[in-house]
Amino acid sequence: MRLKGAFRFALYAVFGLLFVSGALWILADQMKTRTELDSDAWQQAAALLLSTHGGAAMVTLMLLGALGPMHVQRAWRARKNLATGIVSLVMYGLLIATAFGLYYVGSEALRPWISLVHIVFGLGVPAVITAHILVGRASVAIVHQPVRGQRATAATLVPSDAPADGDLVGVMSKVG
Repeated sequence: MRLKGAFRFALYAVFGLLFVSGALWILADQMKTRTELDSDAWQQAAALLLSTHGGAAMVTLMLLGALGPMHVQRAWRARKNLATGIVSLVMYGLLIATAFGLYYVGSEALRPWISLVHIVFGLGVPAVITAHILVGRASVAIVHQPVRGQRATAATLVPSDAPADGDLVGVMSKVG
C-alpha cells in the first residue's frame, strides 16, 4: 500500500517540520527561563516555533484525513502492516487529543501532564513512522520475491528435478 510520491513527500516533509519545530520549541522553552541568556530572544524563538508547529499540525490533520481512504482502509482490508499501522494511528490520535488539551484546557494542574504526554509521544513519532515503513517494505519484499520455479527440459517439458513418469516419458518420446 505504498503512497504515491508527491503525497508521500508531503507527508514526510510535514512530519519532519512538526518534529523539528517541536524539538526546537522544547529547547527554546527551556532556554527562555535561563537568566544568563537573552530570554527575550528565546521567548520570540519559542513563539515562532510554536506557531510553526501549530500550522504544520493543521496541514498534518488534512494529510491524515486524506490518508484514511488512500492508505489506511486499503491496508486494513488487505490485512497489511496492521500492528505498526494501529500503533501509528493511536499515537496520532493521542497527539491530536493532547494538542487540543494544550490549546483549550484551561486547567493549570493538567497542563504539565498533557504537555509531557504530548512531548513524549511527539518525540517517538519518527521511530514509529520508520518502523511502519520498514515493516511495510519488508512485507512487500517477501510477497514480491520471485518464486523459484522448476526448470523444464525443452525436449520433454517435464521438470528436470521431478521424477519421470513412465507413461509421460513414453508419450513425449513418440512426439519428439
